[in-house]
Amino acid sequence: MKFNIKWALAVIVVVLVGLAAEPWTVSQNAKIAAIETQIKAGSGLRLVSHGRSVFAVLPRPHIRIYDARLERSGGALTLSTSSLRVDLALSGLATGQFSLARAILADAVFTLDTTRAPTLSAAANAAANAAKSAATSVKPQPGKDLVQDLSQGLGEVEVTNGKLIFRRTGSDKSETVAEDIDARLEWSGAGAPLSLVGHCLLPTMGEESGPARFALWAAQPDKWTRGDASAITMHIDDGAYVLNLNGALALSPFPHFIGQIDGAAPSLRVAAQWLGLPLPLPGAYRDATLKGEASLDSDLLSFPTLSISVDGNALDGAASIRLDGQRPQIAATLAGASVNLAPMIEDWPALSAGGQWSHDSFPSSHLASADLDLRLSANHVRLGDFQAESAALSAILKNGRLDLSLAEASAYSGQVRARAVIAENASAGFDLRGSLSAEKIDVAALLWDGFKRQALTGVGRGSLTFETSGDSFYELASHLDGRGDLAIDDGEIFGLDVGLAFRRMERRPLTAGVELRSGRTAFTTLATKFSIVQGVVDIEEGVTRDERMTTYFSGRAQIADRTLDLHAAATRPSTSGDASPLQLGFSISGGWDDATVVPDALGLINRSDAAAPLLLKRASPQ
Repeated sequence: MKFNIKWALAVIVVVLVGLAAEPWTVSQNAKIAAIETQIKAGSGLRLVSHGRSVFAVLPRPHIRIYDARLERSGGALTLSTSSLRVDLALSGLATGQFSLARAILADAVFTLDTTRAPTLSAAANAAANAAKSAATSVKPQPGKDLVQDLSQGLGEVEVTNGKLIFRRTGSDKSETVAEDIDARLEWSGAGAPLSLVGHCLLPTMGEESGPARFALWAAQPDKWTRGDASAITMHIDDGAYVLNLNGALALSPFPHFIGQIDGAAPSLRVAAQWLGLPLPLPGAYRDATLKGEASLDSDLLSFPTLSISVDGNALDGAASIRLDGQRPQIAATLAGASVNLAPMIEDWPALSAGGQWSHDSFPSSHLASADLDLRLSANHVRLGDFQAESAALSAILKNGRLDLSLAEASAYSGQVRARAVIAENASAGFDLRGSLSAEKIDVAALLWDGFKRQALTGVGRGSLTFETSGDSFYELASHLDGRGDLAIDDGEIFGLDVGLAFRRMERRPLTAGVELRSGRTAFTTLATKFSIVQGVVDIEEGVTRDERMTTYFSGRAQIADRTLDLHAAATRPSTSGDASPLQLGFSISGGWDDATVVPDALGLINRSDAAAPLLLKRASPQ
């Protein structure tokens, strides 16, 4: 008896060693079909093609399928792998049935193609038809139905050296959004939680970005097989970019998440690009954090309550992003205590350099990448050195046309309103038109913040309508057309002392020109109208008045060249009892930063008792 047992054991050992050492090519398609049925039941993926397949018993029973390709939803999701190894449960072998215990996908390439994804209604119908087809094509086992089969779980799935490729709607090219994926999924069956952990590289985050670690935990994933939602938590972290989701996720008829979201990114623009969400307005949107409630699916990302911080600006409100149109449609209503707009234009060239408008071209725009409806309110707004309080702004972008509006703001002790409509033109520049109005403005403070010069004081009001085009600030200045008016009350003009010049004229007329170029000229009213044609300003009907003096002025300013040529005539009653009033003519010309005041020399000579006879003698015939 002992001898027979020994020989029997020896035969078994030899057979097992043979099985392990000499795996054979599986010739029966039924074995592959059984594996395919379980893969489809657990994941919805259908095995559409494969190369040779090998079955082995040791070190544990498994089937290795080479060059396997699986897909679902009409090719919206495809999976190709150089080797699909499926470890089989020993209990299944004992009963003659193949039961998955673990699957290993080597060099797996997942491709998501939204151009082939069905609509929401089509997805629901497809899901229903697929369930009906599966119920009729898979022969039920005794005591089991389809839902029970699905609730058996996927066991353990490993992905090594994987890659995720995404093809977006409206794009002819596919892009790799993740590579070097190593991940492990575990789900033992009905009532058990599911976990997915791993790491990968995200190429669109830049070469300096490290491996991104991700983890997903689902409380009751078997609910997904019945079209219900399961509680989940998800975490993605690459050391710089962080995203956390905590809520409920449903997968049928389409993926939908509702719950809490929070995240952080050194650049919101880069993170949005990785998600396929272009940001149409300029700026890098650095040091971004986001937290709030979210409802996310393939067509709509909704944030009913949202707290976001970007570029040091803390904002609260609500936002949504629709993805079911020709381009993303972004809508947001946000409010903040203080907003700095300067980071949005930090990549643009400086307004001027070396006393001239910049000729550098504007950076490429993203106006055609998305539609936008942004409403922003802030207690304090700053753009460079310009500041405003209680500002209500909006940015409406539709089909590449941007409508910016400052409905109202308190600025420099007054009120400001502005609007600009911007569109990209065929020359890669911009077409720009708009309007501006202001009331009760502290002119001195405005000029100091804008130009760091104390040239004019008073309380101002004015309006301007304009239009222009170009791809640089110089071209915008050269092509500017418009009309406007300006009025200032109770102010002073610096670097011009007409009153002192008049006093000198009564005693020493020839020295009046020297006194004219210094000091200040006070006025009760300054008013003018102007028109602009191709960057040339014609100043019309200009006048300044005070109690005793009136000055009329007119002339021209070249905006592109930043030069000025004004002619003025001032009059004042004489204090010497002479019936004729005093008259003083002068001009202001030169560059904006270094204009010179030149008096009417002939008028001063004619006023001088000593110099006038000499002029008359020289002018008389010989």
